[in-house]
Amino acid sequence: MKKFCTHLFLITLSIFIFSCNGEDGRDGIDGVDGVDGVDNGLGILALSGEITNEEAAEIVAEGFGTNTHTVVISNTTNLTVLDLSNISSLAKLEVEDNDNLQSLSLPDLESTAENIIISNNPKLERIDFQNLRTTLGSLSVSSNAVLASVNLSNLVSASGVFFSQHPLLENLSLPSLVQVDGSLSISNQPNLTNLELNVVEVGFLTISRNDNLLAINLPNIINAKAISVSNNSVLENINLPVLETVSSEGTGRLNVDRNTNLATINVSNLTHADVIFITSNASLTAFNADVLATVSSMRIDRNPSLLTTSFPNLESGGSISISQNEALTSFNFNSLTLLDIGLTATSNSALTALSFPLLRSIGNDNRVNFVIRNNGSINSISFPSLATYGGNNAGSIEIREVSLETVNFTQLVTISNFTINSNTTLTTADLSSIQNFDSISFTRLSTAVIDTIITQLVNITPAITGKNISITGTASAQALTDIETLRTNGNTVTIVE
Repeated sequence: MKKFCTHLFLITLSIFIFSCNGEDGRDGIDGVDGVDGVDNGLGILALSGEITNEEAAEIVAEGFGTNTHTVVISNTTNLTVLDLSNISSLAKLEVEDNDNLQSLSLPDLESTAENIIISNNPKLERIDFQNLRTTLGSLSVSSNAVLASVNLSNLVSASGVFFSQHPLLENLSLPSLVQVDGSLSISNQPNLTNLELNVVEVGFLTISRNDNLLAINLPNIINAKAISVSNNSVLENINLPVLETVSSEGTGRLNVDRNTNLATINVSNLTHADVIFITSNASLTAFNADVLATVSSMRIDRNPSLLTTSFPNLESGGSISISQNEALTSFNFNSLTLLDIGLTATSNSALTALSFPLLRSIGNDNRVNFVIRNNGSINSISFPSLATYGGNNAGSIEIREVSLETVNFTQLVTISNFTINSNTTLTTADLSSIQNFDSISFTRLSTAVIDTIITQLVNITPAITGKNISITGTASAQALTDIETLRTNGNTVTIVE
């Protein structure tokens, strides 16, 4: 009893002051005037040091009351089991660095106003919060080396939920959780095989580095500020069948990255995302977003098994990059009309054609980007509707392809510099609307294409002057005559056979 009293005195002396107002209290249940302040409980109830299970139970029985808002269990060495029944609400709960704690149970806890933190308890096997419904703070459970069982079956809402670094945890079920205002993160769970989440609204969802997780099924999630699924080495399927938006003031990102075995991603109902990054998924063969209408930025890069990607209803975007997808043979952007920044398509070695049939405008007055190069099999590039490039400040277009044979920029009127480099002879090059430019450069044009381009340039009204024109190929006699006219008008024209 002396040892117990010493523990209680040190704990209570170090972290709290009894809840009293300086006046005599009401008569307590023992009939003694002035002791009711203790009966109302301690503001902060703390357990630490060498306290035993029995001592802890007695402290809780005597110290918990209506004034208790915080429970702290930390740095205990002998405590193995803690049952905090009859506690229905708290402001804060902290359970950290307890050497031998094996079981933590708050079966009657329904809500907390602030955070729940359970971390670095090396022998903790079981957590039971079976009636917890809401926390206005975050629930953070981390680095409990032998944790194998978690009961949060009635948790409905939280500001944040974090689970990380539990090597023995195989199942994590949050069947009632529908709303997480902040972050929901499940990471570094090397043996997690089953994840049940029915969340509808989430701020920032992260599922990463779970080495045995085969599938992610989120059947109810509609809106998110950001979703990141990365470095799950055996993950095969991601299912987000009712997801509609991923958005947060222009920065909301759908990121699927470095999931080695990932084969399928279902975002069949997605209509808008601020950012989409699908990168470095070695086994992914297709990525389609059939109802996606708008996206601020998209990158589909370094997916070596990707065969097709399709966005048939995408109408507008900021920038699109499709690069280093070695197996990619086709993509669909057939409804795209506007890119506010630019387009990059590089090192897709199996891609044979690149077509944006309705794209009318790329870039703006302050920024424009257009990079198409090193797609080893491309023989056709077509932008038949592109009329505006770079807003009022026309930018440059440079295309470098070894197998290119045809290009189509039928509606393009104004461009600063237009360069096409190909190792094969271009048999079609349609720039029939071009009027304003600084320089045009083509390598390996057929005689017929040279004739067409030179005839078009010499007939521009009013006559162009001060332009640089460089062509590789054999010009006809008429083309040579027209070239002299262009030179007479003050243009620099270079023909190299």
